[in-house]
This record gives sequence, C-alpha cells and structure tokens, in this order.
Amino acid sequence: MVLSKDNLNFFESNLKDLKRLNLYRYLRIQNEFRDTNSSEDNLPFINFSTNDYLGLSKHENLLNLFSSSHFSSVSQCSSRLISGNTPLFEKLEEILSHHRHTESALIYPTGYMANIGTISCIANNQTTIFSDEFNHASIIDACRLSRAKIEVFLHNDMFDLENKIKKNDAKRKVIVTEGIFSMNGDMARLDVMSELSSKYGCILVVDDAHGDFVIGDKSQTDYGGTASYFKVENEVDVHISSLSKGLGCFGGYVACSDLLRNYLINKSRAFIFTSALPDIFCELAYKAVLLANMGDRQKKLHKNLKYFEEQSKNYTLPGLRFTEDSPIIPLVLGSEEKSLSISDSLLKKGYFVQPIRYPTVKRNEAQLRISISAIHTSKQISGLLSTLDSLLK
Repeated sequence: MVLSKDNLNFFESNLKDLKRLNLYRYLRIQNEFRDTNSSEDNLPFINFSTNDYLGLSKHENLLNLFSSSHFSSVSQCSSRLISGNTPLFEKLEEILSHHRHTESALIYPTGYMANIGTISCIANNQTTIFSDEFNHASIIDACRLSRAKIEVFLHNDMFDLENKIKKNDAKRKVIVTEGIFSMNGDMARLDVMSELSSKYGCILVVDDAHGDFVIGDKSQTDYGGTASYFKVENEVDVHISSLSKGLGCFGGYVACSDLLRNYLINKSRAFIFTSALPDIFCELAYKAVLLANMGDRQKKLHKNLKYFEEQSKNYTLPGLRFTEDSPIIPLVLGSEEKSLSISDSLLKKGYFVQPIRYPTVKRNEAQLRISISAIHTSKQISGLLSTLDSLLK
C-alpha cells in the first residue's frame, strides 16, 4: 500500500523538524565487543554508554552457557499462562525474591513491560499516581495506560510530594519513582518517600533498573539496590527491575508479595497477552545472579567510580554531575547541537558516549551520559577525561 501525498508530507515534515532542532535520531551499527572495546561503522572505540555496569554480559561463564545451550527449542512460543511456563521461571523468581527480600517475584519479557504491566494494573480511574517528573518513559506510559489521575511532583522534592498527597482525596494513592534515575544518575529519596508512603497509606513502587545488583547496604554484602542502600527494603511495596543492566542479560521482573504476584498473573495484560521469556534467558539470568552475588565486580565498579571522580578534578568539566556510588555520570552541555558535536568528536577519538536530548531530558538541557562499568580500565577512564577536556576548551 502506498501512502497518500498528505500522509507522506506529514511524516516528512515531522522528520525535517527533528533535524532542524538537532533532535533527529538514527541507529548506529555496533558490532560485538569485549572489555568495552567495540566498533561502529568500522571505527574502533571504547564504550562509555553501556548499561552493563558489572560487565556480566561479557562474562566467560555466561558466554559459554549461551553457546552450549542444551535447549530443544529457541522459544516457548506462547504466554506463560498457555504453555510457556517452565521450572526455570520458578527457579529464577525464587532467587530474585530472595535477593529483594520479598515473598515473590514475577518475570516479564522486558523491564519496560514490567513497568507497563504492573503500574497500569495496580492503578485505575479511582487512583492518583504521584510520579517524579524525571521518571523513565516506561513509567510515564504505564501511568497513562492506568487511567489514573497523574500528579507529577518536582524531581526529588519531598515537600512538593507531600503537599500534593495531602491535597488529594483519591481512594487509592500510588507513589512511583526510579531508584537511580536513568539519565541524571541521582537517587530517589527513598528514606523520606517510604515515610510519606506509610503516613498517607500509599503504595510505593520503585523502578530500580539502574541500581539493582549495583548498589546496596553499606557493608557491601547485599546488593539489593536503592531500597537496600537506604535500608527501606520492607517499606517498598513493589520493586520493578531489569535483567539487562546489572545482570547483563535480558528481561525484566517485579518483586512483591504473594498476593500482588497472583493479582498480576490474573490482571496484568502485559504479562497475560505476550510470549514468555525464552528459557535460555532465564537460565543465563539465574547464573548471572550467582555471579553478581559474589560482590567482586561491584567492588571493582565502585573503585572505577572513585577513580573517575578523583581524576576529573584535574580537568575543567563544570557540567559533570556526580552522585556517590551511582554508575551514571551526566555531563550537562545544554545545547542539543553541542551535545551532538562533542559526541561525534569523541567517537573519532575512540570514545563512544551517547548524547541525550529532548524528550529524554528537557529542551536545552542536553547532556552526554557517561556510564562506568566494572570492566573499564584506569587508562580508559583517564583517556576519556583528557579527551573531553581538550574538546570542551
């Protein structure tokens, strides 16, 4: 079918506007890489845009398991409620619920679907959702799908959150936030947020994709994410996370009570009406949990984070924004055009750092999002900082 002239003009006009505003996006071609060395359009580079914070996606044990897979089929080709459920799901969910100190867990095919399937399910048109203004797009979409009233509170502003809760007379109230915010790298005030949730009878939902298995308690023996970091694991009602960040695998999950798990199985459309995560990804994630629980990679990651911060003091980089223990370090540049130019120049120098622009961040608040991994070397980190300094002068 050929689009009409009017429809063609509509799409072409919108794309031209994006190019004019320096907001046009395209897919980069990235080949297989190891130890953060990759290639894009045959240009070698070091990847500082990865969410593979512990480097587990490159772990030899997981790669060997993947290549020697003994499974008889590629996928179950069905939802878990039809014929796609296997013992591997129960095994993975058990270890994830233990990790999160909850009664149960439930696997979704992606972290995006975990947010969509959970938030849109536990809220309805008699609910008000209080959502941080910097929450991820999957949270925003889930809130809209729920048909709930949405109150957006100022980023990490607990006074604004409480004022909005006090003025609201909804029968049911939900607070939803990221744990570590995916672009800013800062952490939600879960210590205060959990107190407000308890005080006003709210359901507290935390999407901890970027903190899970990466941070935890101060003893560095439990990497249960942001809730563990603030010692409020038992005050969070719903933990939502990804298997593709700290674990370096694929998929998403929810950790919660037995009651809520049963509710999601029966009511969550994103769980009921989609094919199950293939068994191979369940087994890989289970093995990755065991590797992550050893704690050695987190220690290396945090060593790299401290090294990055210390070395950055030798350069003039006023746009850097640090949050202690967070692997995400934004370099705020403001101009979309400038962020694209610096990113392209970095790539030519051998460093891949993606520019983040509207609508992911606010207009004229474009940034380079630097992600630090356990498998970066000191030399690579120093090289990135030195190159950034020379490009920004």
